[in-house]
Amino acid sequence: MKLVDTVALIGFLNPKDGEHRRSVHHLERVGRDEDVFVPVTSLVEADLVMKVRGYTESERGTSWGALEGAIPAAKVVSNTPSSLRSAVELQGKGMDYFDSLIAALAEESGSQVITTDESIRGVVQAEW
Repeated sequence: MKLVDTVALIGFLNPKDGEHRRSVHHLERVGRDEDVFVPVTSLVEADLVMKVRGYTESERGTSWGALEGAIPAAKVVSNTPSSLRSAVELQGKGMDYFDSLIAALAEESGSQVITTDESIRGVVQAEW
């Protein structure tokens, strides 16, 4: 299984992002490839990033409309209590909150993470 990190969601939404084309490719894989999923954590973090960056409600709604078309509900996966416990351990070692949730889910499920994030890459297998 492969898990799409937040960086791909943000890159997908922003045509000026240096990773936009690659991000579009990864989001296309979610709908096409049976082994590519999006953690609910990535969705929540993406919304937080948009809010912090000052997106209006209308802009956030438009963004979610674009993502909704790319991410079928059946391709969204969530953390388990066990992965959350592992995430706390990763946070204790200095890893960012959201990165730890994604890395812990990947560890638990034996998944690779589709990301450019070096902290996640240091813990689990990753690709970009």
